[in-house]
Amino acid sequence: MERYKKLFSNSAIFAIGNLGSKMITFLMVPLYTRYLTTAEYGQSDVMWTLVSLLTPILTLSIIDAVFRFSLDEDSDNTSVLSNGVIISLVSAVLCLLLSPILARFHYGIYVCVLTLASAVESMFQQFARGIGKSKLYASTGIVMSVITVVSNIIMIVWVGWGLFGYLASMLIAQLGGFVYLFIALRAWQYIQFSKANMVLAKRMLIYSIPLIPNAVSWWLSNSANKIFIALMLGAAANGIYAVANKIPSLISVFYTIFTQAWQISAVEEYKSKDVGRFFSTVLNATLNVLFIGVATLTLFSKVFVHILSTPAYYSAWQIVPWLSLAVLYSCVSSFIGTVYTSSMKTGQILYTTVAGAVINVLMNLILIPIFGVVGAGAGAAVSFVVVSLLRLRGSQKFVNIKLDWKILVVSQLLIFIEIWLMHQVKAPLAVAMLILTVGVLVILNLRPFIPLAAKLRQRQKH
Repeated sequence: MERYKKLFSNSAIFAIGNLGSKMITFLMVPLYTRYLTTAEYGQSDVMWTLVSLLTPILTLSIIDAVFRFSLDEDSDNTSVLSNGVIISLVSAVLCLLLSPILARFHYGIYVCVLTLASAVESMFQQFARGIGKSKLYASTGIVMSVITVVSNIIMIVWVGWGLFGYLASMLIAQLGGFVYLFIALRAWQYIQFSKANMVLAKRMLIYSIPLIPNAVSWWLSNSANKIFIALMLGAAANGIYAVANKIPSLISVFYTIFTQAWQISAVEEYKSKDVGRFFSTVLNATLNVLFIGVATLTLFSKVFVHILSTPAYYSAWQIVPWLSLAVLYSCVSSFIGTVYTSSMKTGQILYTTVAGAVINVLMNLILIPIFGVVGAGAGAAVSFVVVSLLRLRGSQKFVNIKLDWKILVVSQLLIFIEIWLMHQVKAPLAVAMLILTVGVLVILNLRPFIPLAAKLRQRQKH
């Protein structure tokens, strides 16, 4: 029970720091949809997508290695961070050499600078989490969100810079987060180039380099559909897709908070005797919560889109259910992926991500011409289902994870029924059936928590 308490405690710390910042970002969507055209908003989303692609490539995924190695008690944290900084400096030099080529592309230099700023800030933030400074890690998100809001209001609303103002505020937020972390961490104490350790650097790169093609493939599974939409349907359609994607991001917010704590627990408990039962219990509980979240977002998708955007974006509600399912299975595949990172077998997760990326590309090519933007959402959901199943099968070599397949399959069928009913809500009977379907799903996924609640009450009595 202590391991679950620690997981919950860490999740609570990250929640306090992250929920505020993520909600602020979410509430900024109406401002963006009012002051940016669908095309401009679509362009900004594509550029952020490129940043997420370039970050692991330019930095050799060293951010992940800094976090993982700083978790180990026997690691020299000064050497870990110093190695990470040196590799990041090499990336900056590479970007500088490529600047003449990047300058030929629209916003090319800006994308590169934003990538480097984001990478450095992320590395220091992950280092803070790895050495146990969870509160500092969480508070950085709030600081960056406040800077983003203030700079957005100044540059987009007051000055009227539009897309350029949006991008400039993102860069200012990254730099502000880095300065805050550098001072709060007293990072100069950890950065000593004389302590750069070539043996440790080699181990870190052996861990991180397999994550580069994995990250690129993950990007293809998660973000390439935005590129396909922009090319096949236009920037305006991508703007609608971006708005739809903001709503399922609520699930991602909560899961990200949880996984920040889970990654620590997974590493600490990996060598325990009953690690299979621990992973299985947490994964099944996570699935229960995720299905309830997907059902709720689907039910209120029209309301959310209406509140967050203008009528030009209203059709985005049809994409929300499919993107919500994509997020659900993305969370599942990410959870199972911690089995590989905990065992430092990062090379073995690559083929699963590649398979998902290939399927996502094929689904985009097939479904977008038929179903438009909705096809991109459905394709993303299918690709993450495949990745989850492949990772579940492969992870059995290390940890015996057992899923509650009955609840999973029934819940998925109920979600499909809910999606169909959402298109029939003009009929009174369809509304009643919709509410009944969601109610059954919620009850089904809450039932596994009843024995746990009973145990907790008994413990409190004693």
